[in-house]
Amino acid sequence: MKFLHILLGFMAGLLPLSAMAALSEYQRPVPQPQSATAEFWFLFASITLFASLYAVHWMVNRK
Repeated sequence: MKFLHILLGFMAGLLPLSAMAALSEYQRPVPQPQSATAEFWFLFASITLFASLYAVHWMVNRK
């Protein structure tokens, strides 16, 4: 019985939020430009991935 009261209280608290979400207009997210820092880390991750793949290739071919 106590669980039912907690559940009903939780749902009653969510009701105004869902009503506000239904009334507000949807705005599409605008993609942000890529930063130089993000490009650097992507390059670093790509080189690391390539090196690790080559290391696995080298280890498998040694057997």
